Amino acid sequence: MFKSGKSIGELIRQMRKSSGLSQVQLAEKVGISYQQVQKYEKGTNQLSLSRLEQISEALGVPASVFMEVCPLVSAGQKDMGRSGLLNDEARLLMLYRRLHSGKLKHGLIEMLEAVVSISSGGKD
Repeated sequence: MFKSGKSIGELIRQMRKSSGLSQVQLAEKVGISYQQVQKYEKGTNQLSLSRLEQISEALGVPASVFMEVCPLVSAGQKDMGRSGLLNDEARLLMLYRRLHSGKLKHGLIEMLEAVVSISSGGKD
């Protein structure tokens, strides 16, 4: 089951911006006009499954990120997709995949491990 058109559109917009893409660039990757991207992001036009898959591929995320399987988890969290990822987790993964340097990827993982260790008081 899909989220409402507006929710999907808002998520597309957020992920597009996180990817550093303009509406024009996303439109070119998908093979549609930038006006159509605007309509999807505003929730004016509904998305077909095939179009949603094209957009998710262009953004480098699984289409399941856009599918609803459970209500809001808690006040500060977004919906979870069928992939089991929260929107922020999907965004983090997308940003990680944009890093081209293995050293940067390794450094980011080490930094996150240190942050988790500090936040949990050294308990794992």
